[in-house]
Amino acid sequence: MTVKLASLPAICLLAATCAAGAASAQNLTIHLSGVKSEQGQLVVRVYNNKKHWLSDKADEIFKQQSFPLQGQVKDASVQLSLDLPAGDYAISLFQDLDSNAELKSNWIGIPKEPVATSNNAKGSMGPPSYKDAAFQIADQPVEQQLNLTSID
Repeated sequence: MTVKLASLPAICLLAATCAAGAASAQNLTIHLSGVKSEQGQLVVRVYNNKKHWLSDKADEIFKQQSFPLQGQVKDASVQLSLDLPAGDYAISLFQDLDSNAELKSNWIGIPKEPVATSNNAKGSMGPPSYKDAAFQIADQPVEQQLNLTSID
């Protein structure tokens, strides 16, 4: 088989581009415990800056993904995976019991659906801070062990 020299640089460039693309997204695995039912779905919101932390506005959430729960819960636990580029992030997730993609809360803003945040960050007299929930994705896959809790 004869390979033209002109096509060899193109093949090398294509291989390098594909390798760089594969390296730019890192896997994030979330091990979620405390899932008491398979009702609804899990809504995972990824934030990449303090200013937009816990916003429900689509243009202020870095990434949002929903995961159906039916048939996925084993021993009150679920495992989720997300691909994110290298960077600093914080995660807020909730069990969307009515599958409307909105976190229900009471009149003073306390969640009425089970919630969790990265690093299991907890707030004091309010929501957890971005700083407490923040973690970094660099060149290795990252795992977060989260506990889903009901606040009300």
